[in-house]
Amino acid sequence: MQHTNYLPATELLAQFRTGTLDPADYLETLIEAAHRQQATVNCAASLHLDAARAMALEARRRYAEGTARPLEGVPVIIKEETSVKGWPRPLASLVYRDKIATENHPIVDKLLEAGAIPYFQATNPEFCVLGHTWSKLYGVTGNPWATAYSCGGSSGGSGAALAAGVAPLATGSDMAGSIRLPASLCGVYGYKPPFGRLACAPGDEYMAQAVEGPMTRTFDDLVLMQNVLGGAHPNSYTTLPFTPLPTEYGDLHGVRIAYSPAFGHPALADDIRRNMMTALDGLRERGAVIEEVALHWDLEEVNRVLLEGLRALFVDEFMRDIPHAELHKLNSYTADLHEKAGGPRASVMPSAALGQRLQREMQGKVWGKGYSAFICASMLTTDLAADQDPVAEPLLDINGHQIDAYLGWCLTPPFNLLNRYPVMAVPTGLSELGVPTGMQIVANAYDDETVFRIGANHARAGTSQLFIERFPTMGPAA
Repeated sequence: MQHTNYLPATELLAQFRTGTLDPADYLETLIEAAHRQQATVNCAASLHLDAARAMALEARRRYAEGTARPLEGVPVIIKEETSVKGWPRPLASLVYRDKIATENHPIVDKLLEAGAIPYFQATNPEFCVLGHTWSKLYGVTGNPWATAYSCGGSSGGSGAALAAGVAPLATGSDMAGSIRLPASLCGVYGYKPPFGRLACAPGDEYMAQAVEGPMTRTFDDLVLMQNVLGGAHPNSYTTLPFTPLPTEYGDLHGVRIAYSPAFGHPALADDIRRNMMTALDGLRERGAVIEEVALHWDLEEVNRVLLEGLRALFVDEFMRDIPHAELHKLNSYTADLHEKAGGPRASVMPSAALGQRLQREMQGKVWGKGYSAFICASMLTTDLAADQDPVAEPLLDINGHQIDAYLGWCLTPPFNLLNRYPVMAVPTGLSELGVPTGMQIVANAYDDETVFRIGANHARAGTSQLFIERFPTMGPAA
């Protein structure tokens, strides 16, 4: 069957349990898809097939014995940045190309304990500091829907791999939109949990702006994966208590939702706005009361302050000790950051202060007015080249507006400053270029269930059905 490799994890598990599908045979179907996509999409950093095949045989045995675990036999895509013991972890850098992970990230431990099969390591940009996915080490990762266009970043390989049908589940991480941007551009679901909901790697406890999270092709799989990943891990001391999310949700009657398409930004592309408004109509059909609110956030300030905080917490860590003789190996975007890292130490305090200011405005205009959630687009445009270089071409023209090419097109960074907010990126349709569009569903601090309730209703709404029944061509735009 042409689209067997696009079965959701929930359906895989049902077929594994009844014996109508064999985990080892299914893995081979995905491995074929993984090899096929590489010629056009190029989202594999590496494949780990021997161990995966052994795990698939173990899954077959467990189903026969009745000892299957929650994700038994389900293949999973792992972002290269997310450590798997014994796998390469160069962070897409020629400088660190020989680096091997010495321990699992906590969420990898949780996936393995649940019986999942990590086999596909997905590409990311160097040091995960770009909203696209290209590097000297891995080359350019294209968007499976239209390969000349961006799949987003930094979890772009994960989003592209999901869209290319190499597995139903993927890991991502999000410092400025790195889950939500590729989820939206690749037509899949992505979740930025509030800080503390998932266990972070040792040493990352101070990076409240950055979290790991799940990416999936369907909403039901997002619930499934988040319920596996949530909760404590012995190596992480910041993880909050976790109650599994419901798998069934009622409609939205009586639920008030605020929206602002782009925080008042005039450059929002017409097709993104149109698809979002159609999606909002679908939520109205499900009973929601949806009203526009006036937010006028200065995205240039948000991006500048967030980047300063990330420099203080993350970028300098990789940059300051690179030997001079190795600098030529850096990509243009990391070389530019390296030059800035050589200056005065950055501070995280401005990002905390700006986050507090944004929270006061959200409290005054959204939460304090009785709204349960907030919705906005994920980005201003889909007209983004897969190999876009914001150093070589620092400005984008979007609807006649000159926009910073590095982060200026992104509508995700405010919610990394508002890092206790749960945010889900959901697909809304296709742009005029044939690239998916998406929107963000946001709730107040740690109110994960509200985000998932609205996400469930979006997935069930008639407005989303035509899009989700389509599959990418993994070729140029039509």
